Amino acid sequence: MSKRNDESNMRPDYSEDIPVILLVEDEADYRLLIASDLEEDYQVVEASNGKEGLEKALETIPDLVVTDLMMPVMDGIELCRRLKAGVETTHIPVVMLTAKTAVESQVEGLRTGADDYVTKPFNMLLLRARISNLLETRRLLRRHVAREFAWSTAEDPCSDTLDMPELRSGVDRKFWDDLCRVLKKNHVELDFNIDALAIDLYMSQRSMQRKIKALMDLTPVQLIAEYRLKKAEALLMDPNVQVTDIAFKVGFGDLSHFYRLFKKKHGMNPSQYRGANR
Repeated sequence: MSKRNDESNMRPDYSEDIPVILLVEDEADYRLLIASDLEEDYQVVEASNGKEGLEKALETIPDLVVTDLMMPVMDGIELCRRLKAGVETTHIPVVMLTAKTAVESQVEGLRTGADDYVTKPFNMLLLRARISNLLETRRLLRRHVAREFAWSTAEDPCSDTLDMPELRSGVDRKFWDDLCRVLKKNHVELDFNIDALAIDLYMSQRSMQRKIKALMDLTPVQLIAEYRLKKAEALLMDPNVQVTDIAFKVGFGDLSHFYRLFKKKHGMNPSQYRGANR
């Protein structure tokens, strides 16, 4: 059975292992040609204009958007502008498809926030290469940030000294600041979980999960646990704090769960970590 069917484009849940590409193109034949090729390696969601594309971007939170520039209802420039202005979507890389002579439009697209552009007509190998490069760059940045967060020498991994090279937009920086504020305020609460995190960030769980994963390659559950572990590491440097009390001081309600996560990360239990770092 072909992967291309009406139901697949309506389904909001996609495999986390295969990148989701949103293709926005008003010419049906052109859209079919591109989608059929990309579906060999990606999950493809299709839209016929910028307005529909924006709606589907908010619904699916894709890993990358490929959009034509000239379209009815809403063109690619306006779509890109709105994607880059929204907290749920500002991190999503955008590849703009432009006419070969539309130099001014290409410049405008890049100024709006497009990450790359490909001129029509084009070779699919070129488009594939641009998509692959953008996705790989984002993947490496996410891994870098996850390591920085988990292994930062700062007492608080949300410190401004944390190297977050992909927080280029003010929207992403504000999201990061809000995320840090919520973690700092609530991580000690035993009932603080991803439901509470999403509520405090004014986001749906799905949008929040995709956003955090896109920025730092962690799920919200992993993020909260990492933050609590970093706080525990700092407390372990104080010999006056009992090791058995530290788990509850940083929000772990289950002592065995705390010990298990700590040993998985450091290869030693909290007492051994304290001794090794005196």
